[in-house]
Amino acid sequence: MLRNFTVADIVGSVEASLLFALILLIPGYVVGWLSNVFDFRQRRLATQALLSSPLAVAVIPILVYLLGPYPKALWILFGASWLVFIFLLFGIAQRLSQSRMQMHPAVAWTGAAFGVGWASLAIATLVDLQFKDRLYFSSTAYDYSTRAAFTAAAVRAIPPSNPFFAANPPVPLRYHYFWMLICSLPVRLGHMEPQQAMYGGTIWAGIVLMSLIVISLKFFIGARERLERKAMIACALLLVTGLDILPTLYIYLHSRQVNPDMEWWTDAQITSWIDSLLWVPHHVMSLVACMVGLLVLRQTAATKYRRAVAILIAGLAFASAAGLSILVAFTFASFGGLWLIVAAQRKWWDEVKGLLAAGGVALVTAFPYLHTLAGPGLDGSARGGRFFALSVRSFSFGTYLLYSRIHIFPETMLDLDLILLILLPVSYFLELGFFFVVGVQRMTQMRRRVIPMSRNEETAWLLVASSFLIGSFVRSTTIASNDLGWRCFLPAQLILLLWAAVLIDEWWSKGCFRAGKKMAPMFAAALLIIGVLGTTYQVAMLRMYPILQDEGKVRSDTLVWLERDHELGQRTYALRSVYGTLRAMLPVDAVVQYNPNAADFIPHELYSGRSAAMGLPHCGANFGGEVSHCEGRVQSVAPLFDKPSRSANADLDTVCRQYGIDVMLVDDRDPVWEQRDSWAWSRKPLLANSYVRAFTCGDAGQQAHFAPVSSSGNSPGHPDIGN
Repeated sequence: MLRNFTVADIVGSVEASLLFALILLIPGYVVGWLSNVFDFRQRRLATQALLSSPLAVAVIPILVYLLGPYPKALWILFGASWLVFIFLLFGIAQRLSQSRMQMHPAVAWTGAAFGVGWASLAIATLVDLQFKDRLYFSSTAYDYSTRAAFTAAAVRAIPPSNPFFAANPPVPLRYHYFWMLICSLPVRLGHMEPQQAMYGGTIWAGIVLMSLIVISLKFFIGARERLERKAMIACALLLVTGLDILPTLYIYLHSRQVNPDMEWWTDAQITSWIDSLLWVPHHVMSLVACMVGLLVLRQTAATKYRRAVAILIAGLAFASAAGLSILVAFTFASFGGLWLIVAAQRKWWDEVKGLLAAGGVALVTAFPYLHTLAGPGLDGSARGGRFFALSVRSFSFGTYLLYSRIHIFPETMLDLDLILLILLPVSYFLELGFFFVVGVQRMTQMRRRVIPMSRNEETAWLLVASSFLIGSFVRSTTIASNDLGWRCFLPAQLILLLWAAVLIDEWWSKGCFRAGKKMAPMFAAALLIIGVLGTTYQVAMLRMYPILQDEGKVRSDTLVWLERDHELGQRTYALRSVYGTLRAMLPVDAVVQYNPNAADFIPHELYSGRSAAMGLPHCGANFGGEVSHCEGRVQSVAPLFDKPSRSANADLDTVCRQYGIDVMLVDDRDPVWEQRDSWAWSRKPLLANSYVRAFTCGDAGQQAHFAPVSSSGNSPGHPDIGN
C-alpha cells in the first residue's frame, strides 16, 4: 500500500498553520494589549486582529532567539501569553456581543476569502504532488530544502547548528534564520515534518503581509475614506507583477527555453509579491518587522513611559528584522541613516531621538546574533570579505539584445557601466510594469501639489529612493547571484503597492476606467492585466516544472538539481519513503550521511530531518564553520560514494565512528551504486528499495539497535518502502 504524501503534506501544513495562531496571533495580541502601542486597547476588534500578527513578527523572533537556549523560559513566556489571552477573552466576548463593535459582514467575508484563497494557493504550490509511486516537489523546493534542514536543526537546539557539518561541539549556524526558529516551534508542538511547518509559516507570512498592508494604509498613508475598499484593492494587487511575461515569451520563442521561475529571465529581478512569499517568506517578514518598528515610532505618545515602551518595541522589531533578513534590514538601516540626516535638517528631534534610541536597543539585543555572522558569507562562497560592493545593476537580457540585434559591443568596463545606466529605466519598467506607472503618477501629483508633502510622504519617498539607490549601485558579494539587489526592493514595492491602492480607488471613484475616458488609467489597466497574467503563469510553472521536465516537455540542461533520466518522480518517492521511515526509527540527534556531492540534493535536504557529517561540498562551511576543518571529511566521506576501493567496507565503519555517522544512505545515481562488489551491495541494508539503500554503520552498526529489513528489502511495518 502506497502512502499518500500529498495528503500528509496538506494535513501537516494545515496543522502547522493552526499552531501558528498560538505562536503569532495570540502573543501578538497580548503584546499589543500590554504595550498599548497604536492605542491598541481603544481600537476596534478588527483593527486589533490586524495589528496582532505584525506585532508578533516584530517582537517574537528576537525573543525566541534570546530565550532559545533556555527552553523552559521560552515556553513559560508563551504559556504566560496564552493565559493572559484567556483572561482577555472575557472582554473580547463582551465587545463581540455589541453590534457596533462588529465588522461589516461583507468586509469580514471578503477578508476571510483573501486568507483562505492565499492559504489554498500556497498549499497547492508548495506541497509534494503524488501520482501513485511518483512524487514531485515544487520548484520552490530548491530553497525550501536548505531551510527545512535549518528548521530541523532549530528543533534540536536554539541557536541551531549547521546541519551540514555535524560535529562535537556543534558548529553554529551562520544565516538569517529567525524565521526558521519560528517555524521550528510548531514542529515541537505538533506532529509535522519541518518542511510542512515551513509551508504553514508561508501561509501565515501572506496573512501577516496583508495585515501590514491594511495597517500601513491606516497609520502610514493616512487613508480615512473608503479604507476597506482601498485595503481590498491593495491585497488584490499582490497578484500583480511587472511585465516579466513578455521577455519570458520572447526567450521561449527564440530559444525554446523555459525556466522553473519566470523571474529567472533576468539576473536583476524585482521579485513579484507572490514569488517572494512562496520562495523567501523570511525576507517579507523582515520587511514587516521594519515597518512595524517605523510605525510604532511614529505614534504620538502621551507620556514618557509610553514613548519608552514604543522605543523598546521598535528596537526589538529592528533586531528581529536583522535575524529575519540581513538584506532587508541593511536596506532599512540605509534608509534610517538617510532619514536621520533629513530629520536633523528639519529639526524633527523627536524622530532623531526615537530612531537613535530604537537603533541602540536593536544593536544591544541583536548583537549576539550579529556576532555569529562574522566570517565567511551568508549564502555563498565560504570566503570572507565585504558584505557588498559598488556596481551598476546588471541587465543581461538588455545587453544581450544590444549585442545580438543591434551589434553594440562595449570596449571597456566604463562603456559597459554607461550602457547599463542607460538601460536602467528599461529594466525597471519591465520589472515593475503597472507599479512603474503608479510611481510616475504619484510623482506627478506631488509636483502639482495635489498630494501634500507630509512627514509620512517624505518618509515614503525616501524608502523608495533607498531601495532604488541600493538596487542600482550596490550588489552582494557573499553569493553569486545579487540577492541584495533583489531583496532591497521590498520596501519600495510596499510603498508602490499602497500608492497603487489609493490611485485605483481614486480613478474608480471618478469613473476613469470607462473606455476612452483617460489614457493614463487605461494604459495602467493594460499593464495591470499583463501583471496578473504573469503571476498566473509564474505560479503554474513553479508547481508544474518538475513534472514537465520529468515528462520531457521542457528542457533543463543547466539545472543539475533536476535529473534528466525521466525517473525523478519514482526516485523522489523512494527517497522520501526511506527518509520518513528513518525519522521514525532514529533519535533527533542522529547523523544520516548521503553523498555530499549529489547533484540532485533537494530530496536529501528536504526529507532527511537529521544532520549530516558532510551534507554539502566542503560541509556547507558558508553556513557555519571553516573549510579547513572539513578537509578530513572531504578525504574520507566523499570517496565512499565515488568508486571506493575494495577495503571501503572496513573503512566505512571507521569513518562513521570518526564523524559520529549513524546511517549511511546511497541512491542509484551515486557511482558506488554501479559497483556490485562495493559496500553498497556487500553490506546488509537497514532499508532498501529499487532506488535507495540505507545502512547502519560505526557504533550504530555494531549495536544493531534499529529494526532490520525484511527479506524483500523492506522495513517491517513500513509497506510504503517498496521495491
